[in-house]
Amino acid sequence: MTKYELDFEAIEKFALDKKGKYRNERRDITYLLPLPTREPERAKFERGFWSITAGITRLIFKKDIIPQSNEETFEALLQSGKFDSDATMKLFKYYLQEQSNDVQRHQVSQLFQIENIPLSESKAEQKGEIDYIKFLFDTLIYGSSNELTSYFKNENELDLLNNIIISLNQELVSSKEYTPIYPNLFKEIKNQFLEDLKHLSKNSVFMLENINILLVHYLFILMSQTVLQTKKLTDFNENKLVPLFFIMNWENGASWRNNYKEGFKLLREQVNDFYSHEHALNIIGKTTFTTERNLYYHNIHQKLQQAGPEAERQYIESVYKWLNEVFTEKTGIAVEHYDETKQLNDAFSDLVKAVSANLGNELKSRYPKAFEAVILKFYRKHGGSLGTLLSLSQEQLILLVAVSIKDERIELNLLWKEFEKRGIWMDYQTKEEVIKTLDKLNYLEKKSDSGDAQYVKSIL
Repeated sequence: MTKYELDFEAIEKFALDKKGKYRNERRDITYLLPLPTREPERAKFERGFWSITAGITRLIFKKDIIPQSNEETFEALLQSGKFDSDATMKLFKYYLQEQSNDVQRHQVSQLFQIENIPLSESKAEQKGEIDYIKFLFDTLIYGSSNELTSYFKNENELDLLNNIIISLNQELVSSKEYTPIYPNLFKEIKNQFLEDLKHLSKNSVFMLENINILLVHYLFILMSQTVLQTKKLTDFNENKLVPLFFIMNWENGASWRNNYKEGFKLLREQVNDFYSHEHALNIIGKTTFTTERNLYYHNIHQKLQQAGPEAERQYIESVYKWLNEVFTEKTGIAVEHYDETKQLNDAFSDLVKAVSANLGNELKSRYPKAFEAVILKFYRKHGGSLGTLLSLSQEQLILLVAVSIKDERIELNLLWKEFEKRGIWMDYQTKEEVIKTLDKLNYLEKKSDSGDAQYVKSIL
């Protein structure tokens, strides 16, 4: 008969060191966010997002995340090619070197060059970049790579020499099979991203100029929604995004506007103690009834509901038994006790509180700073006494409009719905600013005399 309990033995191997001391570890069977706990490993984005975009592109082409050195790449390409003379080979190598020099400076003029952009020179910072690469690839692209390779080639627009380079490059695949570590929690967001990327690929110049903006956007929305939904424990709802309000970066903020309370302030409050969930989910997922990885609170809830009320009660009791007999004994932290009124959400909440009480202040502060680094680099507006506000630049707005309109035009009222599907909410004042901007750029069709709806024209 199946028991529906925590697996104490598996938890002990994970949470206790060789001397029996309790450790606040993470990333054993469950992965949440690509955020480092050490400052040197934090991605600085000093050259924008190119390093992460390049790593994702390499994975799409089934190559290693860390690129080969120039000499290794050149040698492989030269060995793959057939040359009628040494002079031809030397000329080809010179051409490769000139292209490589531009790429090393993150100066790319063609989509196929992106994959050759290197990671940061700092070995420590590379760890942070690789984590972002894996997170985005696992959650948005894994399983769809074959469909995306053509987006990054634009062979029809290239000269013969560059097409030869693409052809030779295709042979330099990794010998290792890639295994994802992060779960896809938001299937609709993934589908939306794939649709947006496909639409973007219709214009290679626009795609080259905006691919980083698109990936940054989805990184931010995925991380934000993971935080906001995970904090809801068993009420996690992948199909109903939590609203986050943005303003345009030239607007003035105000404390009465949605953007103040339901923007950066909300995220900062929610991510502040989020490492507790990083550890707690690696505890509650170690059970006697499943070996599945990356189970969140709502996933456990669903499995227990399928098993019946007695299974859920058994599991709840085991959580409190572990808290009182193991966690308190090893940490000295006082915990809640079981009674028959306790529900599954209570058990999860009490466990998270206990874990939080055992975390050091240094760990609690370093973890959210890595999340804030993304906001401060790409979405920050200084709101004076209001502090940091979430904002969009004109370039980010144009990208969102471009991917939102798949046909010739769309009704203005429907544009706001498209934004919300992509995790962006705006109040009336910001919508008015967007309308002014689109009108100025001639993307807005005026209302007719008969009072028909306004339309926004396609950008691509």
